[in-house]
Amino acid sequence: MKTSVSVTLGCALFAFVLSTAPVVSTAQTTLYAAPTAVPLQYPDFASMNFLLGTWTCTQPWRGKTRTETDVYTMSSDRMWMVDTATSPPFDQYRTVPRNGTMLMTYDPTIEQWVAIYYDNLGSYATESTSGWQGNIASWSGRGLDGRTFSDVITKVSDTQTSDADTLTDSQGKTTNVTITCKKNV
Repeated sequence: MKTSVSVTLGCALFAFVLSTAPVVSTAQTTLYAAPTAVPLQYPDFASMNFLLGTWTCTQPWRGKTRTETDVYTMSSDRMWMVDTATSPPFDQYRTVPRNGTMLMTYDPTIEQWVAIYYDNLGSYATESTSGWQGNIASWSGRGLDGRTFSDVITKVSDTQTSDADTLTDSQGKTTNVTITCKKNV
């Protein structure tokens, strides 16, 4: 009897020691180098910087002249040029102001300038261009609803542009308009 109590206590003590002992692995440990930070590649906005500032744009629309104020700034992270556009109501079809935002950046993987637009009336668009060819930048895009659009911007000077816009809806109806913009200096 004395032996079985000793064996039982010995096994219990052994189990207790095993359960409180640190676990040591015999597996080989591999040390990994800390990840290297990848430097941000900021877009080169040199060709677009003339846009920075406030512009007044006009266009004929439905027999009237529509006016818009565009304020171009750089985003705080320097990755986007931001155009905040406001146009007041101008006829019986548009009785509220339109407030839009366009974000523009350069995508080096496709070698294209890319613009994303949205406004408070539910409009949205994406378009792209390869950039300036002389004093002309040809933007184009396609909407999810089947519309296509192009915007051929002519840089008249650092303080004036002329935009020839063409919009073709999903039924094939085309609308052409010319927008003239002048920088407020």
